[in-house]
Amino acid sequence: MNNIQRLFCAIALLSSLVCAWNQRGLADCGGLFLLDQTDLSFSVFRCNATDSVIKNNIMVYGGYGFVQGNAAWNNDWLLEWKKKDHYGQGGFRGDSRYLSLAADFEFGQARESYSVTSGLKLPDSSFYASGSISRENNQIFNLTWTPEDSFQYIDTISGNWESNLLKKEFNLGMIYHQHHLYSSVSLMDSKRASLEDNHYSIRDSSMIYTGFLKYEYQLEKGRFSIQGYHLDLESYIYGLRKVEENTKRFLYIPLEIQYNEYWASFLYTHWDFRIGYGNLAIELPQDTRRFYETLSPNRALDNSITQVVSFSFYQRNYRITGNMDAYWLDARASYSSEKQIKRWHWKRILGFDFFRVQGDMSVIKTSESSNIFGGTSYNEDIMGRFTFVGTHLKIGSRLESPERKIYFDITLGQIIPFYFHHQIKEIKTEKLVQKYDSKEGHETQYKPFRDGFDMRVQLGFIF
Repeated sequence: MNNIQRLFCAIALLSSLVCAWNQRGLADCGGLFLLDQTDLSFSVFRCNATDSVIKNNIMVYGGYGFVQGNAAWNNDWLLEWKKKDHYGQGGFRGDSRYLSLAADFEFGQARESYSVTSGLKLPDSSFYASGSISRENNQIFNLTWTPEDSFQYIDTISGNWESNLLKKEFNLGMIYHQHHLYSSVSLMDSKRASLEDNHYSIRDSSMIYTGFLKYEYQLEKGRFSIQGYHLDLESYIYGLRKVEENTKRFLYIPLEIQYNEYWASFLYTHWDFRIGYGNLAIELPQDTRRFYETLSPNRALDNSITQVVSFSFYQRNYRITGNMDAYWLDARASYSSEKQIKRWHWKRILGFDFFRVQGDMSVIKTSESSNIFGGTSYNEDIMGRFTFVGTHLKIGSRLESPERKIYFDITLGQIIPFYFHHQIKEIKTEKLVQKYDSKEGHETQYKPFRDGFDMRVQLGFIF
Protein backbone atom coordinates (compact mmCIF):
# COMPACT_ATOMS: atom_id res chain seq x y z
CA MET A 1 0.00 0.00 0.00
CA ASN A 2 1.55 3.32 -1.04
CA ASN A 3 1.43 6.57 0.90
CA ILE A 4 -1.53 8.02 -1.00
CA GLN A 5 -3.61 4.91 -0.37
CA ARG A 6 -2.75 5.09 3.33
CA LEU A 7 -3.87 8.70 3.38
CA PHE A 8 -7.27 7.95 1.86
CA CYS A 9 -7.77 5.11 4.35
CA ALA A 10 -6.97 7.54 7.18
CA ILE A 11 -9.49 10.09 5.85
CA ALA A 12 -12.13 7.37 5.56
CA LEU A 13 -11.46 6.35 9.16
CA LEU A 14 -11.80 9.95 10.31
CA SER A 15 -15.07 10.34 8.43
CA SER A 16 -16.48 7.19 10.07
CA LEU A 17 -16.19 8.91 13.46
CA VAL A 18 -18.51 11.76 12.52
CA CYS A 19 -21.37 10.46 14.71
CA ALA A 20 -19.32 10.80 17.88
CA TRP A 21 -17.04 13.68 16.91
CA ASN A 22 -17.51 17.09 15.31
CA GLN A 23 -16.30 17.09 11.73
CA ARG A 24 -14.93 19.84 9.51
CA GLY A 25 -13.89 19.59 5.88
CA LEU A 26 -12.47 22.07 3.41
CA ALA A 27 -11.55 22.08 -0.27
CA ASP A 28 -9.37 25.10 -1.13
CA CYS A 29 -7.99 25.94 -4.59
CA GLY A 30 -6.29 29.04 -5.91
CA GLY A 31 -3.78 30.40 -8.36
CA LEU A 32 -1.84 33.44 -9.56
CA PHE A 33 -1.31 33.93 -13.28
CA LEU A 34 0.83 36.63 -14.89
CA LEU A 35 0.26 36.46 -18.63
CA ASP A 36 3.53 37.94 -19.92
CA GLN A 37 5.16 35.26 -22.09
CA THR A 38 8.14 37.16 -23.54
CA ASP A 39 10.89 38.21 -21.13
CA LEU A 40 9.20 37.21 -17.88
CA SER A 41 6.40 34.83 -17.03
CA PHE A 42 5.06 33.34 -13.84
CA SER A 43 2.12 31.16 -12.85
CA VAL A 44 1.32 28.96 -9.86
CA PHE A 45 -1.75 26.89 -9.01
CA ARG A 46 -2.55 24.85 -5.92
CA CYS A 47 -5.46 22.80 -4.63
CA ASN A 48 -5.90 21.25 -1.19
CA ALA A 49 -8.62 19.17 0.47
CA THR A 50 -8.69 18.39 4.20
CA ASP A 51 -11.02 16.57 6.56
CA SER A 52 -10.87 16.83 10.36
CA VAL A 53 -12.69 15.52 13.40
CA ILE A 54 -12.88 17.21 16.81
CA LYS A 55 -13.61 15.61 20.17
CA ASN A 56 -13.50 17.87 23.21
CA ASN A 57 -10.09 19.59 22.94
CA ILE A 58 -8.51 17.17 20.46
CA MET A 59 -8.50 17.58 16.67
CA VAL A 60 -7.18 15.06 14.14
CA TYR A 61 -6.99 15.94 10.44
CA GLY A 62 -5.83 14.54 7.11
CA GLY A 63 -5.69 15.91 3.60
CA TYR A 64 -4.47 15.72 0.03
CA GLY A 65 -3.11 18.48 -2.19
CA PHE A 66 -1.59 19.41 -5.52
CA VAL A 67 0.69 22.29 -6.51
CA GLN A 68 2.09 23.31 -9.89
CA GLY A 69 4.24 26.30 -10.82
CA ASN A 70 6.08 27.62 -13.86
CA ALA A 71 8.34 30.63 -14.38
CA ALA A 72 10.73 31.81 -17.09
CA TRP A 73 13.28 34.60 -17.54
CA ASN A 74 14.76 35.38 -20.95
CA ASN A 75 17.78 37.72 -20.98
CA ASP A 76 20.57 36.43 -23.25
CA TRP A 77 19.61 33.03 -21.81
CA LEU A 78 16.46 31.15 -20.94
CA LEU A 79 16.08 30.29 -17.27
CA GLU A 80 13.06 28.09 -16.54
CA TRP A 81 11.58 27.01 -13.20
CA LYS A 82 9.06 24.19 -12.91
CA LYS A 83 7.42 22.49 -9.95
CA LYS A 84 4.68 19.85 -9.80
CA ASP A 85 3.80 17.78 -6.78
CA HIS A 86 1.00 15.71 -5.24
CA TYR A 87 1.17 15.48 -1.47
CA GLY A 88 -0.69 14.19 1.57
CA GLN A 89 -0.82 15.75 4.99
CA GLY A 90 -2.09 15.04 8.49
CA GLY A 91 -1.68 15.80 12.16
CA PHE A 92 -3.38 16.46 15.45
CA ARG A 93 -3.96 19.26 17.97
CA GLY A 94 -4.40 18.83 21.70
CA ASP A 95 -5.32 21.60 24.11
CA SER A 96 -5.63 21.61 27.92
CA ARG A 97 -5.92 24.29 30.58
CA TYR A 98 -2.22 25.14 30.64
CA LEU A 99 -0.58 23.11 27.88
CA SER A 100 -1.00 22.51 24.16
CA LEU A 101 0.62 20.01 21.84
CA ALA A 102 0.54 19.61 18.07
CA ALA A 103 2.21 17.44 15.44
CA ASP A 104 2.03 17.76 11.66
CA PHE A 105 3.40 15.81 8.73
CA GLU A 106 3.36 16.15 4.96
CA PHE A 107 4.67 13.78 2.33
CA GLY A 108 4.65 13.79 -1.44
CA GLN A 109 6.66 13.10 -4.55
CA ALA A 110 8.94 16.08 -3.93
CA ARG A 111 8.54 16.98 -0.26
CA GLU A 112 8.54 15.44 3.20
CA SER A 113 8.12 17.47 6.38
CA TYR A 114 7.56 16.74 10.05
CA SER A 115 6.98 19.21 12.90
CA VAL A 116 6.20 19.17 16.62
CA THR A 117 4.87 22.17 18.56
CA SER A 118 4.33 22.55 22.30
CA GLY A 119 2.92 25.52 24.17
CA LEU A 120 2.33 26.96 27.61
CA LYS A 121 -0.50 29.35 28.47
CA LEU A 122 -2.50 30.82 31.31
CA PRO A 123 -6.17 29.79 31.63
CA ASP A 124 -7.39 33.23 30.48
CA SER A 125 -4.85 33.28 27.60
CA SER A 126 -3.37 36.54 28.93
CA PHE A 127 0.06 35.01 28.37
CA TYR A 128 1.13 32.20 26.06
CA ALA A 129 4.36 30.86 24.64
CA SER A 130 5.15 28.06 22.23
CA GLY A 131 8.11 26.47 20.53
CA SER A 132 8.33 24.24 17.48
CA ILE A 133 10.89 22.26 15.58
CA SER A 134 10.44 20.92 12.07
CA ARG A 135 12.45 19.13 9.41
CA GLU A 136 11.87 19.25 5.68
CA ASN A 137 13.36 17.23 2.85
CA ASN A 138 12.26 19.32 -0.08
CA GLN A 139 12.74 19.16 -3.83
CA ILE A 140 12.22 22.87 -4.38
CA PHE A 141 11.87 22.82 -8.17
CA ASN A 142 13.45 21.80 -11.45
CA LEU A 143 15.68 24.49 -12.95
CA THR A 144 16.73 24.62 -16.61
CA TRP A 145 19.31 27.02 -18.08
CA THR A 146 19.60 27.45 -21.86
CA PRO A 147 22.03 30.03 -23.36
CA GLU A 148 20.98 32.13 -26.33
CA ASP A 149 24.19 31.25 -28.21
CA SER A 150 24.21 27.46 -27.91
CA PHE A 151 27.55 25.92 -27.07
CA GLN A 152 29.02 23.43 -29.48
CA TYR A 153 29.03 20.63 -26.92
CA ILE A 154 26.23 21.52 -24.53
CA ASP A 155 23.26 23.85 -24.82
CA THR A 156 21.10 22.99 -21.81
CA ILE A 157 21.77 22.40 -18.13
CA SER A 158 18.86 21.04 -16.10
CA GLY A 159 18.77 19.86 -12.51
CA ASN A 160 16.58 19.35 -9.49
CA TRP A 161 17.04 21.71 -6.56
CA GLU A 162 16.80 19.73 -3.32
CA SER A 163 17.37 20.93 0.22
CA ASN A 164 17.25 19.53 3.76
CA LEU A 165 15.90 22.16 6.11
CA LEU A 166 15.79 22.28 9.91
CA LYS A 167 13.57 25.01 11.38
CA LYS A 168 13.31 26.17 14.99
CA GLU A 169 10.64 28.69 15.98
CA PHE A 170 9.60 30.42 19.20
CA ASN A 171 6.35 32.39 19.72
CA LEU A 172 5.34 34.67 22.58
CA GLY A 173 2.06 36.52 23.11
CA MET A 174 0.24 38.61 25.72
CA ILE A 175 -3.30 39.93 26.03
CA TYR A 176 -4.24 42.76 28.39
CA HIS A 177 -7.78 44.11 28.11
CA GLN A 178 -8.06 45.34 24.50
CA HIS A 179 -4.31 45.08 23.86
CA HIS A 180 -2.78 42.05 22.14
CA LEU A 181 0.97 41.67 21.52
CA TYR A 182 2.41 38.80 19.51
CA SER A 183 6.01 38.05 18.51
CA SER A 184 7.82 35.26 16.71
CA VAL A 185 11.43 34.43 15.82
CA SER A 186 12.75 31.54 13.78
CA LEU A 187 16.02 30.06 12.58
CA MET A 188 16.22 27.89 9.48
CA ASP A 189 19.35 25.99 8.55
CA SER A 190 19.59 24.03 5.30
CA LYS A 191 22.17 21.39 4.44
CA ARG A 192 23.14 19.98 1.10
CA ALA A 193 21.09 16.95 0.12
CA SER A 194 22.70 13.80 -1.29
CA LEU A 195 23.59 13.67 -4.98
CA GLU A 196 22.36 11.36 -7.72
CA ASP A 197 24.74 9.61 -10.13
CA ASN A 198 24.83 10.67 -13.78
CA HIS A 199 22.58 13.60 -13.00
CA TYR A 200 22.77 17.37 -12.73
CA SER A 201 21.84 18.63 -9.26
CA ILE A 202 21.38 22.01 -7.59
CA ARG A 203 22.09 22.18 -3.87
CA ASP A 204 22.34 24.93 -1.28
CA SER A 205 23.72 25.63 2.14
CA SER A 206 21.69 28.42 3.74
CA MET A 207 21.02 30.17 7.02
CA ILE A 208 17.75 32.10 7.39
CA TYR A 209 16.66 34.31 10.31
CA THR A 210 13.14 35.74 10.59
CA GLY A 211 11.41 37.96 13.10
CA PHE A 212 7.78 39.06 13.41
CA LEU A 213 6.09 41.51 15.80
CA LYS A 214 2.42 42.53 15.89
CA TYR A 215 0.37 44.81 18.14
CA GLU A 216 -3.43 44.82 18.00
CA TYR A 217 -6.01 46.97 19.77
CA GLN A 218 -9.60 45.77 19.90
CA LEU A 219 -12.37 48.33 19.39
CA GLU A 220 -16.06 47.95 20.03
CA LYS A 221 -16.82 47.55 16.33
CA GLY A 222 -13.40 46.91 14.90
CA ARG A 223 -9.69 46.74 15.57
CA PHE A 224 -6.42 48.50 14.81
CA SER A 225 -3.08 46.74 14.31
CA ILE A 226 0.50 47.37 13.27
CA GLN A 227 3.07 44.70 12.45
CA GLY A 228 6.58 44.25 11.15
CA TYR A 229 8.53 41.38 9.58
CA HIS A 230 12.25 40.90 8.94
CA LEU A 231 14.14 38.24 7.00
CA ASP A 232 17.90 37.78 6.71
CA LEU A 233 19.26 35.09 4.39
CA GLU A 234 22.79 33.98 3.59
CA SER A 235 23.04 31.20 1.06
CA TYR A 236 25.54 29.37 -1.13
CA ILE A 237 24.01 27.71 -4.18
CA TYR A 238 25.86 24.99 -6.08
CA GLY A 239 25.30 23.31 -9.42
CA LEU A 240 26.87 19.84 -9.37
CA ARG A 241 27.22 16.85 -11.63
CA LYS A 242 28.14 13.46 -10.22
CA VAL A 243 29.37 10.60 -12.39
CA GLU A 244 30.16 7.60 -10.23
CA GLU A 245 32.69 8.94 -7.68
CA ASN A 246 33.62 12.01 -9.72
CA THR A 247 31.79 15.24 -8.78
CA LYS A 248 32.20 18.53 -10.65
CA ARG A 249 30.82 21.92 -9.67
CA PHE A 250 29.69 24.00 -12.66
CA LEU A 251 27.58 26.58 -10.77
CA TYR A 252 28.41 28.66 -7.68
CA ILE A 253 26.25 31.55 -6.42
CA PRO A 254 26.88 33.23 -3.05
CA LEU A 255 23.71 35.13 -2.15
CA GLU A 256 22.75 37.58 0.59
CA ILE A 257 19.19 38.86 1.03
CA GLN A 258 17.57 41.22 3.51
CA TYR A 259 13.85 41.93 3.48
CA ASN A 260 11.67 44.15 5.71
CA GLU A 261 7.90 44.56 5.66
CA TYR A 262 5.58 46.82 7.68
CA TRP A 263 1.78 47.02 7.79
CA ALA A 264 -0.84 49.14 9.55
CA SER A 265 -4.52 48.18 9.35
CA PHE A 266 -7.81 49.51 10.60
CA LEU A 267 -11.02 47.47 10.55
CA TYR A 268 -14.31 49.15 11.41
CA THR A 269 -17.75 47.61 10.84
CA HIS A 270 -17.82 46.71 7.13
CA TRP A 271 -14.66 48.58 6.11
CA ASP A 272 -11.05 47.37 6.12
CA PHE A 273 -8.15 49.76 5.42
CA ARG A 274 -4.48 48.79 5.18
CA ILE A 275 -1.22 50.48 4.25
CA GLY A 276 2.12 48.74 3.85
CA TYR A 277 5.77 49.28 2.96
CA GLY A 278 8.57 46.85 2.20
CA ASN A 279 12.18 46.94 1.05
CA LEU A 280 14.46 44.29 -0.40
CA ALA A 281 18.24 44.17 -0.76
CA ILE A 282 19.97 41.41 -2.77
CA GLU A 283 23.73 41.09 -3.10
CA LEU A 284 25.89 38.75 -5.15
CA PRO A 285 29.36 39.07 -3.54
CA GLN A 286 32.42 39.04 -5.75
CA ASP A 287 34.64 35.96 -5.71
CA THR A 288 37.65 35.87 -8.03
CA ARG A 289 39.03 32.50 -6.91
CA ARG A 290 39.61 29.81 -9.48
CA PHE A 291 36.90 27.12 -9.58
CA TYR A 292 34.48 29.59 -7.95
CA GLU A 293 33.08 30.98 -11.19
CA THR A 294 29.34 31.60 -11.30
CA LEU A 295 28.97 29.27 -14.28
CA SER A 296 31.50 26.93 -15.93
CA PRO A 297 29.68 24.96 -18.65
CA ASN A 298 32.77 22.93 -19.55
CA ARG A 299 32.63 21.27 -16.11
CA ALA A 300 29.15 20.05 -16.92
CA LEU A 301 30.39 18.04 -19.94
CA ASP A 302 31.06 14.34 -20.22
CA ASN A 303 34.69 13.25 -19.93
CA SER A 304 34.82 12.32 -23.60
CA ILE A 305 33.71 15.80 -24.62
CA THR A 306 36.05 17.43 -22.09
CA GLN A 307 38.99 15.79 -23.84
CA VAL A 308 37.93 17.36 -27.13
CA VAL A 309 37.51 20.74 -25.44
CA SER A 310 40.96 20.44 -23.88
CA PHE A 311 42.40 19.49 -27.27
CA SER A 312 40.91 22.64 -28.74
CA PHE A 313 42.61 24.68 -25.98
CA TYR A 314 39.33 26.47 -25.41
CA GLN A 315 37.65 27.31 -22.10
CA ARG A 316 34.78 29.65 -21.22
CA ASN A 317 33.60 30.69 -17.75
CA TYR A 318 31.14 33.27 -16.43
CA ARG A 319 31.21 35.39 -13.28
CA ILE A 320 28.28 37.47 -12.06
CA THR A 321 28.47 39.96 -9.20
CA GLY A 322 26.31 42.89 -8.20
CA ASN A 323 23.35 44.01 -6.14
CA MET A 324 19.71 45.00 -6.39
CA ASP A 325 17.62 47.25 -4.13
CA ALA A 326 13.86 47.56 -4.34
CA TYR A 327 10.91 48.84 -2.34
CA TRP A 328 7.13 48.72 -2.55
CA LEU A 329 4.22 50.78 -1.24
CA ASP A 330 0.67 49.49 -0.98
CA ALA A 331 -2.65 51.04 0.16
CA ARG A 332 -5.75 48.84 0.37
CA ALA A 333 -9.44 49.29 1.09
CA SER A 334 -12.29 46.80 1.05
CA TYR A 335 -15.99 46.78 1.89
CA SER A 336 -18.04 43.75 2.88
CA SER A 337 -21.76 43.32 3.43
CA GLU A 338 -24.14 40.46 4.15
CA LYS A 339 -27.60 39.80 2.79
CA GLN A 340 -30.07 37.06 3.61
CA ILE A 341 -31.73 35.29 0.68
CA LYS A 342 -34.63 33.38 2.16
CA ARG A 343 -32.72 31.40 4.81
CA TRP A 344 -29.33 31.43 3.06
CA HIS A 345 -26.60 33.92 3.96
CA TRP A 346 -24.79 35.78 1.18
CA LYS A 347 -21.70 37.81 1.97
CA ARG A 348 -20.12 40.07 -0.63
CA ILE A 349 -16.76 41.81 -0.61
CA LEU A 350 -15.30 44.41 -2.94
CA GLY A 351 -11.73 45.63 -2.55
CA PHE A 352 -8.96 47.44 -4.34
CA ASP A 353 -5.40 48.47 -3.64
CA PHE A 354 -2.93 50.84 -5.25
CA PHE A 355 0.73 49.84 -5.31
CA ARG A 356 4.08 51.11 -6.46
CA VAL A 357 7.18 48.93 -6.88
CA GLN A 358 10.57 50.40 -7.74
CA GLY A 359 14.03 48.92 -7.90
CA ASP A 360 17.60 49.45 -9.10
CA MET A 361 20.07 46.84 -10.29
CA SER A 362 23.82 46.93 -10.88
CA VAL A 363 25.40 43.72 -12.15
CA ILE A 364 28.74 42.87 -13.75
CA LYS A 365 28.72 39.81 -16.01
CA THR A 366 32.17 38.59 -17.06
CA SER A 367 32.81 36.04 -19.81
CA GLU A 368 36.29 34.51 -19.65
CA SER A 369 37.97 32.37 -22.31
CA SER A 370 41.51 31.04 -22.71
CA ASN A 371 43.64 29.43 -25.40
CA ILE A 372 47.31 28.72 -26.10
CA PHE A 373 47.94 32.38 -26.93
CA GLY A 374 46.48 33.79 -23.72
CA GLY A 375 43.06 34.79 -22.45
CA THR A 376 40.24 37.14 -23.38
CA SER A 377 37.69 38.61 -21.00
CA TYR A 378 34.43 40.35 -21.86
CA ASN A 379 32.85 42.44 -19.13
CA GLU A 380 29.23 43.47 -19.41
CA ASP A 381 28.04 46.10 -16.92
CA ILE A 382 24.29 45.83 -16.58
CA MET A 383 22.52 48.73 -14.87
CA GLY A 384 18.78 48.69 -14.67
CA ARG A 385 15.81 50.40 -13.08
CA PHE A 386 12.18 49.44 -13.05
CA THR A 387 9.03 51.14 -11.82
CA PHE A 388 5.63 49.47 -11.66
CA VAL A 389 2.49 51.35 -10.61
CA GLY A 390 -0.93 49.76 -10.69
CA THR A 391 -3.99 48.54 -8.87
CA HIS A 392 -5.40 45.21 -7.84
CA LEU A 393 -9.18 44.84 -7.90
CA LYS A 394 -10.80 42.07 -5.88
CA ILE A 395 -14.35 40.79 -5.76
CA GLY A 396 -15.55 37.98 -3.54
CA SER A 397 -18.74 36.13 -2.74
CA ARG A 398 -19.55 33.70 0.06
CA LEU A 399 -22.76 31.67 0.32
CA GLU A 400 -23.64 29.85 3.57
CA SER A 401 -26.40 27.42 4.40
CA PRO A 402 -29.15 28.47 6.86
CA GLU A 403 -27.33 26.78 9.75
CA ARG A 404 -23.93 28.04 8.44
CA LYS A 405 -22.65 24.47 8.27
CA ILE A 406 -21.94 24.43 4.52
CA TYR A 407 -20.37 27.30 2.63
CA PHE A 408 -18.99 28.16 -0.80
CA ASP A 409 -16.48 30.99 -1.18
CA ILE A 410 -14.98 32.42 -4.37
CA THR A 411 -12.62 35.37 -4.77
CA LEU A 412 -11.33 36.82 -8.05
CA GLY A 413 -8.65 39.46 -8.47
CA GLN A 414 -7.37 41.43 -11.44
CA ILE A 415 -4.05 43.27 -11.70
CA ILE A 416 -4.33 46.48 -13.75
CA PRO A 417 -1.01 48.21 -14.54
CA PHE A 418 -1.06 51.99 -14.84
CA TYR A 419 2.61 52.50 -15.55
CA PHE A 420 5.50 50.15 -16.15
CA HIS A 421 9.01 51.24 -17.09
CA HIS A 422 11.85 48.74 -17.26
CA GLN A 423 15.15 49.95 -18.67
CA ILE A 424 18.46 48.12 -18.79
CA LYS A 425 21.73 49.70 -19.92
CA GLU A 426 24.44 47.30 -21.02
CA ILE A 427 28.05 48.48 -21.38
CA LYS A 428 30.44 45.93 -22.79
CA THR A 429 34.24 46.08 -22.46
CA GLU A 430 36.70 43.67 -24.04
CA LYS A 431 39.95 42.83 -22.29
CA LEU A 432 42.81 41.22 -24.23
CA VAL A 433 46.04 40.59 -22.33
CA GLN A 434 45.31 43.31 -19.75
CA LYS A 435 44.23 45.87 -22.39
CA TYR A 436 40.68 47.26 -22.36
CA ASP A 437 38.69 48.37 -25.37
CA SER A 438 35.48 50.21 -24.49
CA LYS A 439 32.52 49.82 -26.77
CA GLU A 440 29.40 51.91 -27.08
CA GLY A 441 26.70 50.93 -24.64
CA HIS A 442 23.07 50.52 -25.61
CA GLU A 443 19.71 50.59 -23.90
CA THR A 444 17.16 47.82 -24.15
CA GLN A 445 13.46 48.34 -23.52
CA TYR A 446 11.60 45.29 -22.23
CA LYS A 447 7.89 44.66 -22.49
CA PRO A 448 6.01 45.20 -19.22
CA PHE A 449 3.99 42.63 -17.37
CA ARG A 450 0.70 42.07 -19.05
CA ASP A 451 -2.53 42.01 -17.08
CA GLY A 452 -2.58 39.19 -14.54
CA PHE A 453 -5.24 37.71 -12.35
CA ASP A 454 -5.61 35.55 -9.27
CA MET A 455 -8.40 33.37 -7.94
CA ARG A 456 -9.39 31.35 -4.89
CA VAL A 457 -12.28 28.91 -4.44
CA GLN A 458 -13.32 27.24 -1.17
CA LEU A 459 -15.95 24.66 -0.30
CA GLY A 460 -16.35 23.71 3.35
CA PHE A 461 -18.64 22.01 5.83
CA ILE A 462 -19.00 21.76 9.62
CA PHE A 463 -21.01 19.01 11.32
